[in-house]
Amino acid sequence: MASLGPSAALAITPASTTPDLAPPALAADLISAIPTISALVPTAVPSPAAPASSAPGAAQAAENLKLAQDPTSRLRLAVMVNGQGPFDFLIDTGSDRTVISSELAITLKLPNGPRVIMHESAGVDDVQTVVIEHLAIGSRVIDHIEAPAVGAVSLGADGMLGVDSLRNLHIVMDFKAMRLSSSPSRAEPFDGHTIVVHGRSRFGQLILVDARVRGVPVFVVLDSGSQLSVGNPALLKLLTGSSTHPGARRQVEIISVTGRKMMVELDDIAEAHIGGLEIRNMPLAFAQLHTFDRFGLIDQPALLLGMDVLSQCQRVSVDLRRREATFTLN
Repeated sequence: MASLGPSAALAITPASTTPDLAPPALAADLISAIPTISALVPTAVPSPAAPASSAPGAAQAAENLKLAQDPTSRLRLAVMVNGQGPFDFLIDTGSDRTVISSELAITLKLPNGPRVIMHESAGVDDVQTVVIEHLAIGSRVIDHIEAPAVGAVSLGADGMLGVDSLRNLHIVMDFKAMRLSSSPSRAEPFDGHTIVVHGRSRFGQLILVDARVRGVPVFVVLDSGSQLSVGNPALLKLLTGSSTHPGARRQVEIISVTGRKMMVELDDIAEAHIGGLEIRNMPLAFAQLHTFDRFGLIDQPALLLGMDVLSQCQRVSVDLRRREATFTLN
C-alpha cells in the first residue's frame, strides 16, 4: 500500500471475475469506434484531423521527456511552437483540444482560425482559435492545429496539450522519475504492481467503466489537467442520500480555463475501486459540471479523477486508441 498523505491510501485488490453489478450501458453515441479522451478543462468541438509526423526513423521509437509540476501538481512539458520555444504546456488527458494562451499566440503572431464553441467545466463559450502550423513534442511533430486561445491567468501555463495531440500515442506519466514516455499505441507490460483498466470514449476523453463505489458502477474520466477530483451530484446522492449536501463544511472556488468561477463542496469517499485499484479516504469535490452534462452523465454516478489521486501512483499510462489506462503503485 502506498501512502497518499494523512488521510488517503491506494492499494491493489485482487481482480474480480464476477463484477458486483454490471455497468449500465452508456448511450449509443457514448461509444466511438476509434477513441480520440476540466483547474478544470475545456472540451471543444473537435478540430480538423491533425496528421502527425516525426523525424526519419523515429516513427516507432519511444521518447522519454522531462516533466515538471506546477504548484497545483499538474504536469508541464516543454514543447516547440512553429520552431520557437520551448514553452510550458500542461498535459491534459481530460481535454479534447490543445489550447494555447492568447498572450503567447499574440507574441508568436499566430493567424486566427475559425471561432468555435468550447465546452468546458463551467459552461459553454464562443472562443477564437489560432492556427499552429507545427507543434513539436520531442521529435514528434503535429501539423496544423486550430487551438482555442484563452487567457494565461486562468490557463496557468503557455498552453495545454489535449487529446488531439495525444490520441495515437501510448503515454506513460512517471511521477517518480518525473518523465513522460510517448510511443505508438501499444499494450503496457504487465506486472504484479500494475493494474489495467479498460474504458470507452466520448469526445476523445477516456471514460473508465470498471469502477465502483459502494458496489455501484461509477464512470471515471482521467483528468490530468485538473488539480482536484470532482464527482457529480448523482455520486453525492449515492454517498449521502441527497444530491445536495447542506452539511458540508468545506467549500472552495474553482476557476475554469476561460475564467468562469464556481463553488464546489469538498468531502471524502471512504472507499472506491477502479479495476483492481482501491482508493481509500479520497478527497473529492462535488459539482454539477457542464462536463458531466455533455457526456450524458447526469443521472449516473461519475467522477473526474484529477492529479490529487493520479500523482500518488508511481506511474500512470493512457492509451486512447486501445481505450485503456494502467496504474502502477510501486
